[in-house]
Amino acid sequence: MDAKVVNIPEIVRREIEEFESEVERLNRGEVSDDDFKRFRLQQGIYGQRQENQQMVRTKLPQGQITADQLGCLADFADKFSNKILHVTTRQDIQFHYVDVNDVPEAMTLLAENDMTTREACGNTVRNVTACHKAGTCSAELFDVVPYGKAVTNFLLRQQITQNLPRKFKISLGGCKGCGLSPMHDIGLNAAQQEVNGKTIRGFKVLIGGGLGSSPRTAQHFSDFVPAEDLLRLCESVVAVFDKHGDKRNRNKARLKFVLDKLGVEKVNELIEEEFKSREGKEYPAIEVPDPSIPAIPEFEASSEFDADPEFQSWVTRNTLEQKQKGFFNVQIKLALGDFNSDQARAISTAASQFAGGKIVMTVNQNVMIPWVKKDAFGSIFGVLKKIGLHKAGTEEIRDITCCPGSETCNLGITASRGLSTELNKEMENGFPLSDDLDHISIKASGCPNSCGQHHIASIGLHGGAKKINGVLTPHYEIFLGGRTSEDALTFGIPVIKVPAKNSPSAVRKVIDTFKEEKQESESFGEFFDRKGKSYFRTLLQSFTTLKSIEETPLAYIDYGSEKKFSLEDRGQGECAGAVTDMIEDRLSEAERAQFQSKRSMEKSDFAEAVDHGKRSVVASARALLVTEGMDFTEDLECMEKFHSLIIDMEIVEARFDQLLNRFGENKNDKETAQWWSDNALDLLEQCKRINDKLHSEKTLRIRTGGEEEKPAQGDSAPSQNIDLLGVKCPFNYVKAKLKLETMSSGQILEITLDDGEPIHNVPKSLRNDGHEVISQTEEDGHHRIVVKKA
Repeated sequence: MDAKVVNIPEIVRREIEEFESEVERLNRGEVSDDDFKRFRLQQGIYGQRQENQQMVRTKLPQGQITADQLGCLADFADKFSNKILHVTTRQDIQFHYVDVNDVPEAMTLLAENDMTTREACGNTVRNVTACHKAGTCSAELFDVVPYGKAVTNFLLRQQITQNLPRKFKISLGGCKGCGLSPMHDIGLNAAQQEVNGKTIRGFKVLIGGGLGSSPRTAQHFSDFVPAEDLLRLCESVVAVFDKHGDKRNRNKARLKFVLDKLGVEKVNELIEEEFKSREGKEYPAIEVPDPSIPAIPEFEASSEFDADPEFQSWVTRNTLEQKQKGFFNVQIKLALGDFNSDQARAISTAASQFAGGKIVMTVNQNVMIPWVKKDAFGSIFGVLKKIGLHKAGTEEIRDITCCPGSETCNLGITASRGLSTELNKEMENGFPLSDDLDHISIKASGCPNSCGQHHIASIGLHGGAKKINGVLTPHYEIFLGGRTSEDALTFGIPVIKVPAKNSPSAVRKVIDTFKEEKQESESFGEFFDRKGKSYFRTLLQSFTTLKSIEETPLAYIDYGSEKKFSLEDRGQGECAGAVTDMIEDRLSEAERAQFQSKRSMEKSDFAEAVDHGKRSVVASARALLVTEGMDFTEDLECMEKFHSLIIDMEIVEARFDQLLNRFGENKNDKETAQWWSDNALDLLEQCKRINDKLHSEKTLRIRTGGEEEKPAQGDSAPSQNIDLLGVKCPFNYVKAKLKLETMSSGQILEITLDDGEPIHNVPKSLRNDGHEVISQTEEDGHHRIVVKKA
């Protein structure tokens, strides 16, 4: 339906009123930031890196809206945001820099135009996505959009979806691979069966996929689930996740980890049980409208650009004929997934005047206008040229996907948008349009969490930090060879980490090498498989270094910044896991394993010595990763995180970077065994010294001996105290957290902190953990905070 002002349903109106009331309570100090956080996330409102600024994410099922609705979103951007609309990889549009006091009015505007933010964020079922060509693709079995809308509407506001262990993602595809099913919690690919001479629609079902810092490809559940059972099936999978997902450890809370823990066969059995238990339950009928062609206004064809090479290239690369004869999909390339409110209104007008008034957001962060006749190409191109959105090359090498990165995201380490801007320039200026390169995809994320989907790109990059010449410097880990198919994902292989400012040149080197050395008809993925990781690591080794900071100071700062690179304003995000008291146990485990490695060496059992040495190294790594709020059961994953978060930051000596490089070796000779035994001992000793600093006032002056109870002085009187003067981040937070773990709910802890990073980071981290910071005062150059245990 067109986006006219509608009567807001009572349940939606009540939600908006409740949000407004909660904002008032927040402003009066009657509700804590953390309690409000849990409430707003459910309504699609995220906190930003900037204080008091919110990100508002709309939930647009399958990315499909009307031209009038896009006009409404442009009004939203003007009135409440910074005039920018950002298309996400889940086909949503989100807005940044929204004042929380404006959110109720903004939500009302959306509701009046039949749009919502409900459950676009938080531990809920996120936006259900589909191929942007669904309904128009000549290769599809059938249009999956009606089924996607049915799943969206059924699961929205369902009791079972309101407090899931973690976010839950569903996608649908009508043909082979277009829905990206293998990277979703539930991936649905259109399927058909012939029963008694009648064609029955249904879906092939995959479960348990996901990206993030621990990517998994989805596993087979069924070759065919009838469409009439679709809602029952989705509810059954969500129910299994809700019951068996780990709600205590958010780092292990996605459905993919349930499959890791229980096994695919067991999880499938549990889903079958849930499905059977719902036999006889009535589900909403899925309305599938008869195929129809929308009304197209009369217009006068324009031939103004017929001889323009830019127009001809645009027609070739940005238009695709639909299965409906005489109609085309027109794709509009958005740099960084952004377009401004004036551009949005121009696109809305073009879709209304020259097409069917429909608009689709794509998973590649672009916009598509379907139902365009060839006679309208010139008119639409003219509109796009006026607003600067006429560039050719969507879903090609020049069309780079990225997340918001450190510009606004609490978890962002690097400015991935800045990097993508530089990469765009590199692609536009350095590589002419070429069929040989079109299939190459480039995706960037500002941290390991893969919001930019770097794991499945031909060339993927994720942000990190590493010291070079003693200076903390933004870096990108380069992944190569990622790709997708109907049933599986091939994840890119991490090859090397390079400084951010060297990344565009490194990417160009990779592409130039592919052009020069590829075999006939060889794809980039095949080229990478043939050459191998070691080849590319050697190829890019020269990009890992920088001249001294005195010679090239700009090389040490991030894109779009003029300030020294720092992680001090990086929060733990909206879904941070809690730090738990595991350090001593892990170090004891490491010590035992190292001793066994030494004993095995004495017995000349070199295979066992290697095995025990590796176990010791992993246990030491897990001990220090506790300080990052992380715990891993998979050894390789643990070592990868230890490398990027502990070794690269030089918390332990840089020479330990060989541990990850050699972890996959299968050598069991004496020299190898001795190497593992010795390095396990060296690493253990360094980890123990770091742990001692956490407990010893002699090194970092943590004076725990004076933690006597003070006389009560009202409700805020401290019952215990801890002096963290001289303790650097993140160890001060770890120590405070461990102390709070020994206390009862409601008890008070007084913490003394240094100025700078400690007072900036520790209170924020404790609030993220759910504790209440009652007061904060400055005394003689240091700070004292009073915390109430959650």
